[in-house]
Amino acid sequence: MSQAIIDVRNLSLSFSRKKVLAGLNFSLNRGEWAVIAGRNGAGKSTLLRALSGVLLPDEGTIRHGPGARPEKIGFISDRLSLFEDWTIDQASDFHCRAFHIGDFDGQLVKRLGVRGRDRIKNLSAGERAILHLSLVLAQKPSLLLVDEVLHMLDPYIRDLFIEALIEAMAVQQAAVLTVNHTFGEIERLPERVLVMDEGRFIVDETVEALRGKMRKVVSRDPLPETQPCIFKKTEGEYKEYFIFPFQEELRQGNALDFQEMALPEIIKAFIGGGYEQKRMA
Repeated sequence: MSQAIIDVRNLSLSFSRKKVLAGLNFSLNRGEWAVIAGRNGAGKSTLLRALSGVLLPDEGTIRHGPGARPEKIGFISDRLSLFEDWTIDQASDFHCRAFHIGDFDGQLVKRLGVRGRDRIKNLSAGERAILHLSLVLAQKPSLLLVDEVLHMLDPYIRDLFIEALIEAMAVQQAAVLTVNHTFGEIERLPERVLVMDEGRFIVDETVEALRGKMRKVVSRDPLPETQPCIFKKTEGEYKEYFIFPFQEELRQGNALDFQEMALPEIIKAFIGGGYEQKRMA
């Protein structure tokens, strides 16, 4: 039986009078890779900051499993602004002292040709991302929280970053929770997809189950109202309709061509549907 690294119950958090997280419930198991998607402002980054301890929730609980003490949680923010005025050596020395780390492995950073005396504010976004990842990996984390970072990395650095995450999962059985808008580079890696909208999860499925429940119909004619369409593109001669949840019974009584979809297109459909509902509200 899988062991939960983190268990969240009824988690709520507000900024001023705006509720950003609204009663979230989920758990993440050791060695599991899950990805959070959703439109801008859905609460994704706020959730990661709450899980990392940067933000304190208004209500609910965040329980850490065995081996998931706060110092074993690695958080990489999309802001990549840590230790701006320090050199790489100064930042790594401080990080090691703060987390009681004996040795800092700077091999990933060295592969990019940067030196210990280089100032962090002069590094590129990709170099900063690799430095931040190296720092949190030095903690030998049980849980890795990665905000929307991958989209800003060039292909070489992105591969380094992803390979390091995979190794952490293999060696330490770390759980990985990432926020992503683009999925081409990691489509085959996550086991689970969580889609957020207005501070709630509207989808929490394994990738395999989600693919089985989502279909696209391309047609010149309007879609029958009996079909559970969550998003549609109606410009042009041919219209696209995105069906969720799909069941085989929906094929009966019509000649619709239900097409399977890749994960990136599935996520776009949920996000587009969220904007469409907001526009119609």
